[in-house]
Amino acid sequence: MKSINLKIEENLLLTPAQTMETVLEAIKEVIPYELAVILSKEENDHLKVRYASGPLKSEKLMQFEIELNKRPDISAALKAGEVRLIEDTDEPDHHDTYEGVLDLPLGHSCMLAPLKVNDETLGLMTLDHRECDIFTSQRVKITETLSQIVALALAQSLATDKLLDINEALVYERNNIIGEDNEVFAGMIGRSKKWLQVVERIKLVAPTGSHVMILGETGTGKELTANAVHRLSQRATAPFIALNCSALNSSLAESELFGHEKGAFTGAFSARKGRFELANNGTLFLDEIGDLPLDIQPKLLRAIQEGTFERVGGEKIISSDVRIICATHVNLEERVAQGKFREDLYYRLNVFPIVLPPLRERIEDIGLLASFFLERISKKFGNRHFYLSDTAMKMLNAHEWNGNIRELQNTLERAAIMSKSGLIRHEFILFESEYSGKNSVSATGDITAPGSAAGVEIGKFDDEMKQVIKLALAKCGGKIYGNNGAAALLGLKPTTLQSKMKKLGIK
Repeated sequence: MKSINLKIEENLLLTPAQTMETVLEAIKEVIPYELAVILSKEENDHLKVRYASGPLKSEKLMQFEIELNKRPDISAALKAGEVRLIEDTDEPDHHDTYEGVLDLPLGHSCMLAPLKVNDETLGLMTLDHRECDIFTSQRVKITETLSQIVALALAQSLATDKLLDINEALVYERNNIIGEDNEVFAGMIGRSKKWLQVVERIKLVAPTGSHVMILGETGTGKELTANAVHRLSQRATAPFIALNCSALNSSLAESELFGHEKGAFTGAFSARKGRFELANNGTLFLDEIGDLPLDIQPKLLRAIQEGTFERVGGEKIISSDVRIICATHVNLEERVAQGKFREDLYYRLNVFPIVLPPLRERIEDIGLLASFFLERISKKFGNRHFYLSDTAMKMLNAHEWNGNIRELQNTLERAAIMSKSGLIRHEFILFESEYSGKNSVSATGDITAPGSAAGVEIGKFDDEMKQVIKLALAKCGGKIYGNNGAAALLGLKPTTLQSKMKKLGIK
């Protein structure tokens, strides 16, 4: 048999369409055909055209289906499970395979090759040529061998299509849950009872103008929630201004909140509006309010109560009508008891609390969230389509998600970097918890304890982590720091990434 040379790049994973195209082109090197067609056996007892190759291929052909109850000749070929030549015959049940679609000359050559895996008939491969008797007995024998390879490729294709159908169903369900507020709640995905309660509370408080306190762990979507409240409010056309209070010292916090006049302090070369002034008639979102310096809290309380303030270094009273939405991941009642947060400010802000559940308490939302993030990652990576294998999905559902939604997003982006075909397999799902020795998931989808033979081996994980870091560095042009750096892409602190690079020998 003439050798079949498939030029496939090392480690390249082909899509189902690319795989079938490559296989059909390879078959042409040993079996001359003018039309090769792969049909899958559907639940309605039809054969559906999936892939085709050759000069006789047409758009009409790609829409063609064969009703097996009307084609006893093809049904018999499938049942026999052997390659058959279908040429001139006087049998009353005989028809051209693609009658009504292709007008082939009398006496043309046609070969039917059933596609079976483990005694299950998956479909049929047909080879046609306008020349008579071109399919010799030797070529029939070769086709019997090749049909086994094609059957395996078709099985992979059907499995992948099933995953894509599941993904599309998740997208549809996600959009259906969000409903008419699709644009407002973009990114706020979920069907769990706890998450739907959050959405209802957002809709309840948004039109009122009351101050809102958003409580939740880091990475649960506090700023998205604040933005949704704003966009559903009567202030939606006015500014939404955000300020992260974390790591602000007293002087910087006051300047950021209320602005400053020219010459108010060293480096104040011009007057600058603060967030209160910028948010006039709109919403001011104060993230990590629990970290606001204690000596600034009375000034914030006064601004909220009276709607007035002065810039740093100024004497002019400035009025601003602002709705306050604040968020924190700490227990403010404990901070009040410890004397680290003013009680009067706490009660002024905590008019209507919204508690965001951690991702580990809304496991049923992970599939929808993964679908949403993979859709966004697809656009970021040049519209490449990404989808999860069953085992990869099991790994996501089994993980603790201490970093919540942000960790999920970063995990999926790391996996997408490693996937060349778009299929995200279980070995591409890399968690920090695996590196630290916590429970992991084996290749079969079973949860395993540290040290288990089926668990993730540390050496293997190091190799995979090394590959991920190298890919991230290449994508970011070797840059580590900044929003466009490899550390941000991997969801790590730059110093943590540098430490891992040193440990893994990455220069």
